[in-house]
Amino acid sequence: MKIAVITDVHSNYHGLSAVLNDIENEKPDFIIGAGDMVGCSAYVGSIEVWNALHEKEIPFVMGNEEERIVRFHNPSSDSYLKEAIQFRPLQFRAKQFPTMHIDEMSALPIRLTLEGPQKQDVLVCHASPYDLHRSPMLGIDSRMEEDLRGVNAQVIAVGHHHKRWYQDWEGKLLIMAGSAGLPLRGKIDEVDYLILTFHKQKWHFEYQSVTYNYRAAIQEIIGSDFLEKSSPIGWLMFDEVLTQEDHLIPFFNKYCPDEKPDSLEKWTKLVIEYLDFIDRWEVVKPYVRHLL
Repeated sequence: MKIAVITDVHSNYHGLSAVLNDIENEKPDFIIGAGDMVGCSAYVGSIEVWNALHEKEIPFVMGNEEERIVRFHNPSSDSYLKEAIQFRPLQFRAKQFPTMHIDEMSALPIRLTLEGPQKQDVLVCHASPYDLHRSPMLGIDSRMEEDLRGVNAQVIAVGHHHKRWYQDWEGKLLIMAGSAGLPLRGKIDEVDYLILTFHKQKWHFEYQSVTYNYRAAIQEIIGSDFLEKSSPIGWLMFDEVLTQEDHLIPFFNKYCPDEKPDSLEKWTKLVIEYLDFIDRWEVVKPYVRHLL
């Protein structure tokens, strides 16, 4: 039995297309997604990714990004998510989806289990079996232990942190499937997926790296209105695409003050200062100069 696991496409249709073409050569029994397939990023292929997954009938679980898109469309949800400048990339993404897709997105399961040989099942979820944000990669405390023991599977395949990571824990293989859209490991033309194969009475795994047309993906961003509509936070996401390095989380965790800016002008100043601090502003500036 062979399973291909795709995760964290983050709307990179070109990356997903390359992965799906490569998977055809692997001839797996199942293809399954671990969430954040249409997650927020600078890539502008959300609808194309959504349609491709459904046309190929690839099941996938809800990620934290899909959950936020659904929450954005909920009339009773927090207005801050719908109005705050820092969430403009999410607002840009969420508005692309019609009601029909939002209804389908709302119905996505939190986890899916594939029945494996000899009762060695494979569970696929986004971060952990009962949580869209908490990952065993960051440590297994008592609550995580309870969650992991609460599922009857010998393999728990996850996404969320875009890493190649695995750990053997109490007879279970905990494994992260990389990222099929935004690996953030410095390789600007590569994306990843995971192959799980059952042989000799146990599950084995192999990461696959695939090159894709990253230039076309970047040109689509430039040719869209993403950089204009997504505010300076979107500029950070754009630079993540240009470098395949994580800029957004360090910005919010280490550089952005606890008291967030209260205007577009202040956000712009802060982001430019940060990009200058990491020696990236002169690269990004030509793409957004007309927006200043």
